Amino acid sequence: MRAKFQVKNKIRSENGSDKYMKILKNSILSIAFFTLAFYLAEVLRRHTGDENNSSLIFIVAIVLVARFTDGYWYGIAASALSVFVVNYSFMYPFSHFTMRVEGYPVVAISFFAASVTVSAVTTRMRKETAQNERLYKEQARIKLEVEKGMMRENLLRAISHDLRTPLTGIIGAGSVIYENHDTLTVEETEHLAENIITDAQWLINMVENLLSVTRTTEYGAKLNRTNEIFEEIVAMPVQKVKARYPDCKIFVEVPEEIMLVPMDGLLIRQVLLNLLENAVQHSGDRENIRVKLYRDGDMAVCEVRDHGKGLSCENIDKLIEDVVMNKDSVSDATRGMGLGLSVCKSIIKAHGGFLEAENAEDGGAVFKFGLKMEEIPDYEQQ
Repeated sequence: MRAKFQVKNKIRSENGSDKYMKILKNSILSIAFFTLAFYLAEVLRRHTGDENNSSLIFIVAIVLVARFTDGYWYGIAASALSVFVVNYSFMYPFSHFTMRVEGYPVVAISFFAASVTVSAVTTRMRKETAQNERLYKEQARIKLEVEKGMMRENLLRAISHDLRTPLTGIIGAGSVIYENHDTLTVEETEHLAENIITDAQWLINMVENLLSVTRTTEYGAKLNRTNEIFEEIVAMPVQKVKARYPDCKIFVEVPEEIMLVPMDGLLIRQVLLNLLENAVQHSGDRENIRVKLYRDGDMAVCEVRDHGKGLSCENIDKLIEDVVMNKDSVSDATRGMGLGLSVCKSIIKAHGGFLEAENAEDGGAVFKFGLKMEEIPDYEQQ
């Protein structure tokens, strides 16, 4: 009970402190605008030497007070004070407040009414603007939640298909070996075992992708950013793909300059691994897959190109949607492609980079992603 009482007292104290600071801020702003208006009106009076339109300057000050303070009372107070100051300092007989001059009471009442009206309208517009901003932020939040929900749904759809297919193959091949081991030849057994190993490797890749997704989509981007040399990131995915597909030829082109990029190295390696495996498995080309690194302005760009059959769609979002959302109508040759691209998109988006896909003019597909670079001083490069 005592701890709960202390917490409540602390909350009250913080709320009281915030309220005091808000009153102090509003008061300082009101005094500053009013003082500036008085100074400008005084300068104008000295130049004209007679009554002038000083009241317009104070109306502008009232508008500013209503715009940058909270509530109506500061604007109303500024309006009442303006009536007094204009009458006292800027109307005959100067330095004397009077309502005995004909027309002054009407002028004072009209000025006060106009000032209060302008103040009220300005305050209302400010509140409506703030409310619209809150509505816009809420709509953006809802849209983001919907997009996350769609992404999770699409990923689950992709996972259900991509996991079921290799598991079915593993179970089928294992059953054949178990039930017919006496009649199978050595070559047939080796072929079935090779299929089991291939599907198991596929499942490992799927698990790696799912782990990457959990770090970038569920509770916001959880990136372990460090400055990495871009060309060093490429080595591991290339070696891994070559080990999985010994008949595949991959050529790497890197620039002479060092490209230092703040990134989560583990996730970016997964992006490149997915793009390389897509090129090997879905392009029909295993003879001439190229990885090229280059600089484009302040972006470090990695390009993966094959010389295969190309893409049916060059829009990366549409490409993911076609493969992920239409699983029933695509062949097993494209299994994992949608999930892999979804993972790539999530990772690159979390890094603030870009991911693009296009068909090359002389045939084949080009996937490229870019990340913002960290500038290296010239003396460090030397």
